[in-house]
Amino acid sequence: MTIKPPPNIQIAVTQNNQKHWYIPHDQAIPRPDNDSHITQILVGIYTLDLVKINEIDQTVYIDFYLGLQWYDCRLDASLSNPNASPYQCKLEQVWHPNLHIINQRHLDKELDEIVHINPQGIVTYRQRFYGQLSTSLDLKRFPFDEQTIKVELISFSYSPEEIHFIEADELNGISNEISLINWSITEISTHSHGHYLQPEQQEYARFDYQIKVQRHSHFYAWRVLFPVALIVLMSDLVFWLEPTQVIPQITLATATMVSLITYQFILRQELPKMNYLTAEDKVIVGAMLLVFLALVESVTSINLVAGGYRDLALYLDDVLKWLVPVLFMGLAAFAFWV
Repeated sequence: MTIKPPPNIQIAVTQNNQKHWYIPHDQAIPRPDNDSHITQILVGIYTLDLVKINEIDQTVYIDFYLGLQWYDCRLDASLSNPNASPYQCKLEQVWHPNLHIINQRHLDKELDEIVHINPQGIVTYRQRFYGQLSTSLDLKRFPFDEQTIKVELISFSYSPEEIHFIEADELNGISNEISLINWSITEISTHSHGHYLQPEQQEYARFDYQIKVQRHSHFYAWRVLFPVALIVLMSDLVFWLEPTQVIPQITLATATMVSLITYQFILRQELPKMNYLTAEDKVIVGAMLLVFLALVESVTSINLVAGGYRDLALYLDDVLKWLVPVLFMGLAAFAFWV
C-alpha cells in the first residue's frame, strides 16, 4: 500500500534563519488513528561523537544517529496478506511527525530520506546528522562549570494531544570513544513535553535529548588560579620592603597591577561577552583590588614615614603581609565553590 505525497509543500524558517520544508497541518496526510488515540512515536538518539564545545559561538559540533518508529494501521499488510514482505519508500510518501531540529546551526544529513515499513505496519526512519548545534551555556561557575547539550526536536504539525514521543531506551546513548577534550560526560536524559510558539499561539510536541557534561577544572586551576596567585603574592612583597624604599615599592605595586590587567584581557578573549561575571572574573577582580590595596598602602606608608610615623607604617606592613594572602584564598574559595 502506498500513499501519495501531499500536493502542497510549504517552507518554514526556523530561529536560526534556515529554511526547511514542512507540511501544513490542514494539508498533511491524515495521522494514524486521527479521530481516536494519540499516535505514539519511539525516538532514539545515539551520539557517535562530540568534537568541540565553542564557548564564544555558543555551539557544539556533534555527530549523532536519529531513529524514529511508529505504527500506521493503514500500512498493516499482515491483516490481508500474511506473506507480505517489508519494503521502503520515500519519507514524504507516508505520514510522519514532521520533525525539525530547532537548535541546529549547520547540520548535514548522510542518509537518504526514506522509511522502512514492515508487514505489521511499523514505520522506521533512520538518519545520521553531523554539524553544529546551538547551545545555551551558563558560564557563571567557569571553569568549574557543568553544561547541558541538547538536541531539540519539535513537530511543526502536531500538538502533544495528537502525538506523543517515547524514549527508545535501547537506542539512546553515547559512544565511549568521543573526541571531546576537557569535558566528561556525566548523564544522558530525555524529556518529552510541549513547546508553545507565541506567534502562532499554538503548542507543538517536542522531544529533548540532553547530554550533561562537566569541565575538567585541573587545567584551568593551574592556568588561571596559579598565575593570578603568583601576581598577588608578588604584590604582597611590597609589605616586606622597608617603607623608606620608595622607588622599589611603587615600581613593584604598579608592575603587578599592569600584569594582572593584561592577563585578564588575554583570558577574556576565550569567552563570549556576557552580562555577568564568571567565577574566574570574580577572582581576577578581587585580585585587582588586593593589588590596588598594596599600591595604596605603599603610598600611605611612605607618607607616614615622611611624617614621622615609622612605627605605624611598619605595623600596617606587618598586618597586610599576612592578611592579603588570606583574603585571596578566601576570595578564590568563595568564587569557585560557593
